[in-house]
Amino acid sequence: MIHGIDSLNGGYSMRTTQDFLNHLVPIELSFIQASITKLCRDKITDDTTNYDNVCNKVEDCPYCGSYHYVKNGFNPHHKQKYRCQDCGKIFTATTETMFTHSKTSFNTWSAFIACELNGLSLEQDSVATGLSVTTCFHMRHKLYKAISKVNDNVILHGLIELDAAYTKINLKGTRPQNMPRSSKHRGRKNASIYSRHLRGLSNHKVCLVTATDENDNILFKIAGLGQESYDKYDQFKNHFVKHSTIISDDKPCIQAFTYNNEMKTDVIPSLANQKRYTASSGNSISSVNELHTEAKKMIRHNKGISTRHLQAYLDWLVFRKRLRYTLDMRKWKDETYMETMREKIPFINTEIVKLPQPIDLYKAYGAYHYGIYKNIN
Repeated sequence: MIHGIDSLNGGYSMRTTQDFLNHLVPIELSFIQASITKLCRDKITDDTTNYDNVCNKVEDCPYCGSYHYVKNGFNPHHKQKYRCQDCGKIFTATTETMFTHSKTSFNTWSAFIACELNGLSLEQDSVATGLSVTTCFHMRHKLYKAISKVNDNVILHGLIELDAAYTKINLKGTRPQNMPRSSKHRGRKNASIYSRHLRGLSNHKVCLVTATDENDNILFKIAGLGQESYDKYDQFKNHFVKHSTIISDDKPCIQAFTYNNEMKTDVIPSLANQKRYTASSGNSISSVNELHTEAKKMIRHNKGISTRHLQAYLDWLVFRKRLRYTLDMRKWKDETYMETMREKIPFINTEIVKLPQPIDLYKAYGAYHYGIYKNIN
């Protein structure tokens, strides 16, 4: 027995384990590596389930958040059940996670996550994992929703680049009876007035607020419809630390947001007949522009992304970018699995296509009195 190995017993912590390993000499590390290799062969098989990873990590009731729960027998799949002593509901370790009702094994989930990290399409995911395209679609949205929960608490400070981007409203996947406008037909010269996009920055465009700081923390959120405004920025003020420096162009709405939230400004001036890409200090918003470019590529790669699911895809883009900044590529898959396995997912497969729109469709199409707004005055 290696001296000190017992310190791994008891409460498991990635940080304490890393500290312990850093103090070992090469021969001790070699011994542990051989032991772990054998354990992996024994414990990670085709029959290993996701429940095996989260069964010892039940901290609270997934329904009410109470810490008062007791064991309550086993379900038909021999998984430990628990009963909350406050709300009375029964749950298992995987309830309200992305593994709820999932029969997919741990190895298949890991392979699927690897496919998503490499930017494969659903059809390619299906071939690589042996699952149907529909199952891959459901797994993708569960994974992306879990990642969205991870990204919700981002805080920006120091030097912060801030700007906005725009994309068209996309109603991909909406049933005909739920359409607020008529469907578009590629190549039709005289499009119906009910499907025609307004030119410029109208309410037919979705505004995306984008910010990144010097520590590679990223905010990429749907802010609403139409041109950027003070209110669109101000709804995300809790993500910005006071007295930070905002690098942006000289739009009045950004300057007002910066001033009212006690932050400094570093302005890139807009001059007639002259392009400027940097402020007088030499700072630019190149990182934000790079994010906008990657988002456009992602939308094209997926042949359009429904506005209903756009925020989840943006959060996945941000998460992948964070992994590139902080971890070796070989660790991406396991880091993604560990970050998402206990995040609460507030929907099941059949509810994915019924998720609420993040924008006000009436504001965009209500004046047309078409489809779902036909009888609304």
